[in-house]
Amino acid sequence: MKRLPAIFIAIILLATFFLNSCEGESCPPNALAYAKFTLVNQHGKAVAPTVPASIIGQMTADVTVYDTLDNGQIVERIVEDSIISDTLINKESNMSTFKVPLSYSNETTLIIDLNGEQQDYITIKHNNRPYFMSVDCGTMMFHEATEVTHSYGIDSIEIINPNIDNYEKENFRIYYTVADTQ
Repeated sequence: MKRLPAIFIAIILLATFFLNSCEGESCPPNALAYAKFTLVNQHGKAVAPTVPASIIGQMTADVTVYDTLDNGQIVERIVEDSIISDTLINKESNMSTFKVPLSYSNETTLIIDLNGEQQDYITIKHNNRPYFMSVDCGTMMFHEATEVTHSYGIDSIEIINPNIDNYEKENFRIYYTVADTQ
């Protein structure tokens, strides 16, 4: 009779240990939303640049700058509408598709740099939709592309699927004029 409470406590502790160990995080492995681009020729066939290509993301933000005066005093000032650039893909060869994240602002600008020989600009306007997964996984940001513009080096850009989420699917098709080979 004296052992009954000890056995009962041991069973409760074992059950608690096993129930807690079975719990696992159910966060998806692809918790980030990437926009997928495909480079195609005028006939819709996938092409890859013959030179290494880099993808550079740009955004506009207000930046705090600290200036040191001649007397040693440090003065803080805000530079409005500063352009901040970041290389997202660096000198990739034979790249006919690429995936990049979009900005949390309502506009994302990308530069396709073809080995310094040509720079094509793409601006995507999009609506952002935060998506709450769980307390453990946090919030993901999904996007809906509403408009896309481009520079002179690109023939056109087609929005294939405007919903940019964590499913890997083609979102944009970039058309270039390529010389036909016989």
